[in-house]
Amino acid sequence: MNTAPELYRFSQQHHVNFNVKETKGTELFERFTQAFPKTNFTFSFIGFHKYENFRKTEGLTAYGISGNLLYALSRKEAYRYNLYRCKNFSGKKKLNGIKLQLDFENESLMIDLGFADGDLVLAALKQSAKK
Repeated sequence: MNTAPELYRFSQQHHVNFNVKETKGTELFERFTQAFPKTNFTFSFIGFHKYENFRKTEGLTAYGISGNLLYALSRKEAYRYNLYRCKNFSGKKKLNGIKLQLDFENESLMIDLGFADGDLVLAALKQSAKK
């Protein structure tokens, strides 16, 4: 997948789109594909990046997995994370949704998925890291 409509449709079909409507989701992935051109993604989802609480987050973020890399585009910045270097993947169900935690050498990344299928996202991340 390498177009905004394909990425959004994938996230919608697998219920990992934070209940974002098509227009907003496609716009989000349009910016995402502009930030990461010529990349073919095998998995996409939408969440809140660097989530601490609803006020401390980088906002609604488009994510894509390609090879062993997790790509993210938030309101603030574009990111690439090498999943081989992730030491731990975990997900916790909280009262207000699913929170993923990815632990890297120098940083711990929290992603809020809302009430999406966190197990599916974790499985995709682990598969890409081959762990």
